[in-house]
Amino acid sequence: MKKTSAYRAIAAAIAATSVQPAAAENIVFPPGAGVVDITQPPFNAVGDGRTDCTEAIQKAVDQYRGRNRTLYFPNGVYLISDSVGIFGGKAHSRDRFLTWQGQSEAGTIIKLKDHASGFDNPDKPKIVVSIYEGESTGDVMHSCVRNLTIDVGAGNPGAVGLRFMTNNVGMVERVTIRSSDPAGAGAIGLDMRQSQNGPGLVQRVTVRGFDYGVRTGNSFSLVFEHLTLENQRVLAFDNRTARTTIRRLRSRNRIPVLRTREHGHLTLVEAELTGGDPAETAIINETRMVYLRDVRQEGYGHILRDADGNLHAESVLPEWFEGQGHSLFGAPLASLRLPIEETPEVPWEEDLNKWIVIDKTQDDALAAHIQEAIDAGAREGKTTLCFSPGEYRTIDRPIRVHGSINRIIGMTSIVNVRDPALRFLDDDAPAIFTFEDLRSDVLIVERFFLLGGWKCPPHVTMFENRSGKTIVLRNVGVGGTMKKADPGGRWFIEDVSPARKSTLRIGKGERVWARQYNPESPEGVMMAVNGGQLWILGLKTEGRTVHLDARNGARVEMLGGVVYQSWADQSYNPPLLRIRDSEVSATLGFYHHDQPFAVIVEETRDGATRILKRSDLKHYHLPLYRAGGPGEK
Repeated sequence: MKKTSAYRAIAAAIAATSVQPAAAENIVFPPGAGVVDITQPPFNAVGDGRTDCTEAIQKAVDQYRGRNRTLYFPNGVYLISDSVGIFGGKAHSRDRFLTWQGQSEAGTIIKLKDHASGFDNPDKPKIVVSIYEGESTGDVMHSCVRNLTIDVGAGNPGAVGLRFMTNNVGMVERVTIRSSDPAGAGAIGLDMRQSQNGPGLVQRVTVRGFDYGVRTGNSFSLVFEHLTLENQRVLAFDNRTARTTIRRLRSRNRIPVLRTREHGHLTLVEAELTGGDPAETAIINETRMVYLRDVRQEGYGHILRDADGNLHAESVLPEWFEGQGHSLFGAPLASLRLPIEETPEVPWEEDLNKWIVIDKTQDDALAAHIQEAIDAGAREGKTTLCFSPGEYRTIDRPIRVHGSINRIIGMTSIVNVRDPALRFLDDDAPAIFTFEDLRSDVLIVERFFLLGGWKCPPHVTMFENRSGKTIVLRNVGVGGTMKKADPGGRWFIEDVSPARKSTLRIGKGERVWARQYNPESPEGVMMAVNGGQLWILGLKTEGRTVHLDARNGARVEMLGGVVYQSWADQSYNPPLLRIRDSEVSATLGFYHHDQPFAVIVEETRDGATRILKRSDLKHYHLPLYRAGGPGEK
């Protein structure tokens, strides 16, 4: 197939920002960090590739499910002969809240033995590793699988590699799921069909072999980034009913790559689909809710079959969507194409002497203990501040993070915040965590189940960045107001869920990149962008309130996700998006129980205001909205 200039341009753009392979991971933890090492008593798993570890792993799952803990797998091959994980789960029970953590993706392998009993029938698939399988529920929160490989062995055509389920916050990252069968036998690599799945983030995951690489079902929102699918036998990605957002999909397959069906939503950005059969079509769409951008293919007879059955023979789709786009002031019906930056990384600290561990014995005067630990750590060149797992009583004063600290890791802890003196009430009051005088170019805050706690006052601001350095928030639930506007700053937000009444404030000149962002609030403004720039991959919301207030030359791009109106009896009925003299592009889906938004967009330009009503949308889906004037690009 002839390679067009558009094809070459998109291929070059994808290659230019590709993530390079990371150095070999060595994810280690100090004593007191609270990880559950499955090779230690009472579990005593042996990672020699010969000893059956099924009972040991299941014993650890049963003991720590529902307790916000991390099961740690040192490098080794953990042979199993049967399913492990959570099965027959009950809603609102202890069947949740677990992290599976390997020492390294290449070195930690959970392997099903060859020709295992019960895994022989693809018509009756059987799960190898299950994070949650059971009743429909929306509270399997903070499930995570990190830095390991799941191998379904040979001669197991009915094997399902990983059943993953999470809600609000949770992720699969740096994981390989593979079939070591010579023919690639296996039913499903990554199974996300559990009802009410998401929101959650699947990032830097590779699936090799299987009939299906990924299968989804009814979900709130699923976000995939840097997903590699290789050598599937039936379909690489089966998107059924799910609200799915994908960036950087790489497929090396002869069979079709993507099929979206049964009310499924799909936003696909920057995809490279190679190795196709000329008799096949790369993407098969059976719904009206699909948005594609910068998708290229090699080898397939067609790149797309749309919902009307039309075949598209191009090698490249620069931008395409089903349905009608909208622009109230004549802006071009094209996405804003804000610059996309990858989330920066901080090398994992392998020198355990450079960790500071906060534990429950320091619960009294907690803020003072944290501050003293940071100050001492800065003098001693320590880099990692770790909260051992648990629920901490309270932080009641500001904390200054400075010096050599480059990672704050919560280990799925809940840290409560209170404000008895209302010292945080004023706009000029300090945040709970202020970052300044940092030596590292990047600081990461990660793995808190809920930072702020269940009763965090909504006026309390959690973060302020005075350092001039880049801040990364990832895999975190946040109470209170998320952050202060930081003129000129850079923030990266991954897999973050702010609690009720929280506002993401973005100031003039500030740039924020968000992936799997899940704000929930029945009032106020979820995202206030005043002259800054916000890029979102996969937005999921909850609550009938103003989702975005963009003003004073703000630039905002929303790529995929779902607006979920779940709370009934709300008299407040504002516009979903309020845009004032700013540029915005958005592609979104909607889902509600009782009270949908009446007005989707209220846009004001040069004093004139126009609205886009829900009744103007077909299928209650926004294929593309573009705010701005006709001369803006």
